[in-house]
Amino acid sequence: MMRSFPFYTILLLCFTILIIDVLAFVWLRDILGPFSTFFQNGIKIAFWTFTAGLILAILWLKIRLDRIPARRKYQLITSLYGLTVSSIIPKLIFVIVISSLFFTNEALTEQESFLFVPLAGVFAGFLPFFIIVHGIFRTLYLFQVKHIKLEFKNLPKPFNGLKIIHISDLHLGSFNYKYRVLDRAIRLINQLEADYIFFTGDLVNNFAWELKGWESTLIRMEARKGKFAVLGNHDYGDYSTWDRPE
Repeated sequence: MMRSFPFYTILLLCFTILIIDVLAFVWLRDILGPFSTFFQNGIKIAFWTFTAGLILAILWLKIRLDRIPARRKYQLITSLYGLTVSSIIPKLIFVIVISSLFFTNEALTEQESFLFVPLAGVFAGFLPFFIIVHGIFRTLYLFQVKHIKLEFKNLPKPFNGLKIIHISDLHLGSFNYKYRVLDRAIRLINQLEADYIFFTGDLVNNFAWELKGWESTLIRMEARKGKFAVLGNHDYGDYSTWDRPE
């Protein structure tokens, strides 16, 4: 199973989420002032519904952790982790930025800014949120090739022009068995017509069953002289606890 945290750590996390949300809500309430009561109430209800749902989901998962099948448990933990990060970081940045701007503006001008400070705060909060979302749904599939030419004075002649493809950290469990996700990456690899392919670790996130069905996809990678791989820390299972050393 996933390495579990003590219950007090989970409670501390929930308390941190609550404090950050309270601070964010204080500023959000001021920003919503010019809007209609109906709109304000809708935002407030949505805000606290999400907060309550996130905290309750974390507590529920911690309490039920040992009763949930391993695969389902892993999916729930990763989803909840993503929600927590995408919630805490933008709100924390929002609170820090808008508080700094507000008190700086008040100290310098001795008057509140009803436009610049709120807009800057909202922008500072939404920007990291969109960056996180972009990373999850876009850059995860944005495969790129980087060409690096190596030169050595004493390189034996048979190695001249040798082409090596280095790939790493596929973390196949993150693709949730969407096998066609790697089609473009494999096309890019095969178009390079390399002599060797070296994979240097972290094929999975935590468990061997994440590899199920990927054989027919990975075997399509082509290299003239050979393909080699080593294990990474995730492949060794460092982020899980096991019943036996074997």
